[in-house]
Amino acid sequence: MENDNQSTVTKEYINLIGKLPSVIKSSIVFSDNEISEIHVLADTRRSPKQIVRDIQSAMMVQFGVSVDHKLISVAQIPGENDLQLKNRLIFDEISISKNKDHSTATVVLCDGETSYKGEASGLNDKMEVYKMVCRSTLKAVENFINSDILLSPADVKVFDLVGQKAVAVCIAVKFKDSVEHFVGCSFIGDDAGTAVVKATLDALNRRIANT
Repeated sequence: MENDNQSTVTKEYINLIGKLPSVIKSSIVFSDNEISEIHVLADTRRSPKQIVRDIQSAMMVQFGVSVDHKLISVAQIPGENDLQLKNRLIFDEISISKNKDHSTATVVLCDGETSYKGEASGLNDKMEVYKMVCRSTLKAVENFINSDILLSPADVKVFDLVGQKAVAVCIAVKFKDSVEHFVGCSFIGDDAGTAVVKATLDALNRRIANT
């Protein structure tokens, strides 16, 4: 009977852990009816520290069980929803057309064989144009990844850095079960539009931990 109870408890723990963001699969080892090891296979959307913290919180809230972080090991592999664009998508072309009130930006990215185009329109305000370029870039990226991931520009800022103008973008990325934010930046140089494209790609090529 004791083994049956432990088996039921193990399944409940594993089911809970399996619902947490990034977790693909998990297993639990008991010693003297106490958790001695938790092994987790996860994708790379969240840092191991975040995953461990999620497991500790979920176990405490759901079952009143305190788990030492040293008992939790996390192995990570790229998941189907991971954005891994580095060395795959490169900036190819940008064009911006304007009329009296509105602008339209077209951005073309390339993976070496195929081109992916994104287009967006907006008002002629400078910051609106920057966001428009960011949206165009994200649409091109969405055409590339061709999945359920949704991308949206959360914010675009221009700032001074070591005597030069730079642009930073924050991208909201909606996966099936969560929304995460990524940040990228680029010096503006002679072409602000190109800088926004590069900052957008930089954001998607990096992992920013939400701590």
